[in-house]
Amino acid sequence: MKNTAELLDMTIEKASKSPHIPNLVVSRIVKLISGGILKPGDKLPSELEMTRRFGISRISLREAMKLLEAKGYIESLGRKGKRIKSVVHNAVTSQIEELISVDQNNKWQLLKVRKILDSEGAFLAASGATPEQLEKFDIFTKECDRIGIDDLIFQEEGEKLYADFYKYIAMATNNTVFAHLMRSISQMLHHAIPYSRSILQEVENSSRSLYEQHCVILNAIQKGEPLLAKEAVAAHIDWLEAVLRKPLKV
Repeated sequence: MKNTAELLDMTIEKASKSPHIPNLVVSRIVKLISGGILKPGDKLPSELEMTRRFGISRISLREAMKLLEAKGYIESLGRKGKRIKSVVHNAVTSQIEELISVDQNNKWQLLKVRKILDSEGAFLAASGATPEQLEKFDIFTKECDRIGIDDLIFQEEGEKLYADFYKYIAMATNNTVFAHLMRSISQMLHHAIPYSRSILQEVENSSRSLYEQHCVILNAIQKGEPLLAKEAVAAHIDWLEAVLRKPLKV
């Protein structure tokens, strides 16, 4: 599979100093995003690598990056570079976050939306994931073994692994818009319930429970059993909601 840098490999006339060059770069990257080639969470290559591949100046590239960031296609990671962002419109995201700030009970409604999307995502992944996409899921079990199944929720790596698992599901749906929706809801929930990991840390055997639940999801997807995959994700979200609600008594 080509890496992100190879996907961007395209030469724009080096001799040209057209003011339209930043827009050409933007169009190229947006086309890769809309086609599902570049997905939410993918990191862009370094500035040096991108100027070399596009055959343009740093000034033109930086202008293109500013445009992409302003349009909501990418986000800055500071010194770590930039990555593809969900393309769900910022205004929609802001409205949902405002609803949650006004009434905290709305975060549970957001969790129910995630249940619908992620379970359907698992259904689609189990229905038509490519062998290459299925191989991505092997990373989950290998990394869980490395970190330690009973230590997953106590490590930041475990939190990232959990997020990556659903990123792999989103990619395996082979539906670009759906993948962006899944990613957006997940990000909004992360902001709405920032203390979820600390709550899980207080629950006995929660790390192992999370691992076992995701093994059921993983096995269903890899065996091509859509209904079982969908039910397994729904069961996981129900468990997660029950655990997070309990200490809050809501």
